[in-house]
Amino acid sequence: MTVESVTYINDLDVNSPSGGDSISEGDDHIRNIKRSIKNTFPNVNQAVTATAEDLNKISDFANNGNGVFASCKFSGSPIQLKYAHNVSKVDILSNSGYRVWFKQPTDGFDYHYAVQITPIATTQRPVTCQVTDQRDEWIAFTTSEWNGTDMGAPAEPIGFYMTMVDMIQTEANANT
Repeated sequence: MTVESVTYINDLDVNSPSGGDSISEGDDHIRNIKRSIKNTFPNVNQAVTATAEDLNKISDFANNGNGVFASCKFSGSPIQLKYAHNVSKVDILSNSGYRVWFKQPTDGFDYHYAVQITPIATTQRPVTCQVTDQRDEWIAFTTSEWNGTDMGAPAEPIGFYMTMVDMIQTEANANT
């Protein structure tokens, strides 16, 4: 029997030991299991009462950028979507209107989030962005450009960086 090299739970081989292996290295396999659990959860020093659903929400939150629900870089022309995190596509609705589609809505999505949209400068004119609609599947916003006299639609679609931050909804803050 070959004893695998294990540090964390994901290092464990579900096929090891095989059924025909000698039991002489069985104690090494048991130590590997203990080592991987202790290394994977080094700060657990009491009973954990979280459910699988609780743990999945926490890991989704952490894996998605510590509260970053969605983010991307979108260039106006030529149209390119880069650095997309939970963003599947961007629809250009007009020179000033956009719809950003999410790959997957957040469980318990409560429409209480912060959105930062930063235009990529394509001209010397200031551009502002305003969220106009929000859904489980997408968020829409419009842009306005200062032409020196007043605000109006840009002459062409702009590029932008977008970051959305949404916090996990818990029983304690579900109604706030």
